[in-house]
Amino acid sequence: MATNTVKIGLDNWEVAKLDDKDKVVGEIVKAPGLVSANMAVTVNSGNFQADDGLWAVLDGGISALSLTIGNADIKSEIKAVLHGLTLEKGMEVYTTDMVIPYVATIFRSRLNTGKYVWFGLAKGKFLPGGVDLNTRAETPTGQPDSVVGNFEPRADKVTHIIAREDNADFDLTEFRAKIFQLATEG
Repeated sequence: MATNTVKIGLDNWEVAKLDDKDKVVGEIVKAPGLVSANMAVTVNSGNFQADDGLWAVLDGGISALSLTIGNADIKSEIKAVLHGLTLEKGMEVYTTDMVIPYVATIFRSRLNTGKYVWFGLAKGKFLPGGVDLNTRAETPTGQPDSVVGNFEPRADKVTHIIAREDNADFDLTEFRAKIFQLATEG
């Protein structure tokens, strides 16, 4: 009999810059402090009518993919990867001509069984966001950072991959390699 499962946790957010061939350049960077992840997928479809009724549902494929990340505190080094900004003497320098790089990203959600479901988004850009801060009250509450990424298909048409450790043929190394495609030397 199958065990009922439910997602009960979230961690292990990692990002890597991509080159113009959708390959990872530089290091894959861990971004600790993951609080929330909201992945929204839009699939275009439409109804085709014939003979005075629904004849077929037409699929247009994935037309939009976004990821909203809540993180306890996104450090400057992570923002440099996410946004392509310059770090100078402890300052994050945002300019009108900054070029936001494409990135690949992964994170995982823990199941009540102790296994994980891994989420990988293949190619997107995280836009710099504002802040929403409040004064400290008698009982302090955390005020996490939030960043939104918009994703598109890579050249191989992959938008995202979901991999489950409770699938018999799950292989974390293969999952990571499929999302974080490394640039070849030479």
